[in-house]
Amino acid sequence: MPDLDRYAAPPRDAATLATRREALLDQLGWLEDEAAALAPLLADLPAWAVDEAPLETDLSAKETFAALTALDRDVYPVWLARLQDEDAPEVATPDPLPRVEGANGRALDALLTDLRAARADFRTALAAVPPEAWGRGVVVDGTATDLYGLALSVVQRDADHLKALAYRLHEADLRPRTPSDDLPRPPSS
Repeated sequence: MPDLDRYAAPPRDAATLATRREALLDQLGWLEDEAAALAPLLADLPAWAVDEAPLETDLSAKETFAALTALDRDVYPVWLARLQDEDAPEVATPDPLPRVEGANGRALDALLTDLRAARADFRTALAAVPPEAWGRGVVVDGTATDLYGLALSVVQRDADHLKALAYRLHEADLRPRTPSDDLPRPPSS
């Protein structure tokens, strides 16, 4: 019978941990890549599709990008500092995402450029953490983990927010808001 307990905890040898660090840093870069890829797609949408949210409790696309930027600039660096200064600090993800005042009034490319820059800065700060500090304990949203788990939770949170935004835009009726502009017309006789 195979020993399944050996899979309960990930390997902790130096080579595996180095590979895991590199993979997580690479995955964190996915948000930068995604922001660059989304720019031309979102630019083709009507302005109201990125400036407005379907419900008051939802964030618009612009507000979502500004909120992700705020996490990278204002929240995650504090977490990193606490992780290095304290034993097993408890950190909590703002839920819902923070609303950034004035986000809808900003240009979409400026928001996406800020998002890419904030993530690049966060990845640089994370890459500067010495390998031995990655194993330090931290409690993220009530779950005990380490810096590897913290980085993975950031990647998963990014993916969840962008996936929700993508589904919302995919399901949206993006036809022009003026009546009958793009409705099929009856054939002329």
